[in-house]
Amino acid sequence: MYQISIAQTYLDLAILINGGMDTILLVLLGRLLKLPIRLSRISMAVLLGEIPVVVAYYSLPPWTVFIKWLIPFLMVFVAFPTTRLNAFLKEIVGFWLLSAGLGGFVYASWGWAQFDGGVNKERLILVINRVWILPLGALMWWPLQRLWQRWQEKKSFLGQNIFDLEINFGGDEQGVIQIKALLDTGNHLRDPLTGYPVILLEEEVAASAMPENIKAFLDIPWKDYSDPWPLLWKVNPDLVKRLVFIPFQTINSKSWLLGIRPDSVTCFGAGGTQQIHATVALVRQVLSSEGEYQALLHPEHVQKGGDG
Repeated sequence: MYQISIAQTYLDLAILINGGMDTILLVLLGRLLKLPIRLSRISMAVLLGEIPVVVAYYSLPPWTVFIKWLIPFLMVFVAFPTTRLNAFLKEIVGFWLLSAGLGGFVYASWGWAQFDGGVNKERLILVINRVWILPLGALMWWPLQRLWQRWQEKKSFLGQNIFDLEINFGGDEQGVIQIKALLDTGNHLRDPLTGYPVILLEEEVAASAMPENIKAFLDIPWKDYSDPWPLLWKVNPDLVKRLVFIPFQTINSKSWLLGIRPDSVTCFGAGGTQQIHATVALVRQVLSSEGEYQALLHPEHVQKGGDG
């Protein structure tokens, strides 16, 4: 009778732990993949997840392996029903990956908390007394999954709004650079003479491809002038066709950006390859601290293919 009581309590604890982990996994999967989370479906899926625990406990070899493989498919389908095969495969792969990650964390925590050993009365009391590891693990896992979710959202946003650009400033092959540009809906700058939309590009990135006469002009303190246009005629009249000063308004005053009219700009996107009309304005600050992009596109470059 004593042995039966101990065994039954251990089975209850295993069901509790397994159900808690399955709930965390399914909710986390739903949030990461932005799936509708319904308590009734999650509960049904968690109940299905208890079947392998019971089968393994009563040692039914012919069914154990089969059920362990089948139940995850049923759990995911019940929790997040879909008729699309690719969506279901994405869900089941995500469930397996999360299970592996969370399972490894729990296994490590289990050993660290010294839960190993036989199941006797003393050890059972130890397990019950240390069941605090479950809420602690959940508290540690929740902020981590929030960080993962934000990273996924950022990655998804960048994936949809970052484009590959090839800018040809003229001259030989050294005058061509290949960069990544982020679509910036707040960029409304235009070339004051041609009306072309402006691409903001990091000056340090552009310097390696600029012709020498343009690179030499950057060393002139043109920003010290309230009106830098006359400098173009004084320094090198030939630069008038290539350079332009683009006005923009800061909080306190009006300022200028030095713009370059490149020979060509090619945009590589999901819709294919296209030539866009653009003037490239140089900025000294780093646009992405993580180096994900080096330029900012004008909205018209994507909406109209840059026809200005």
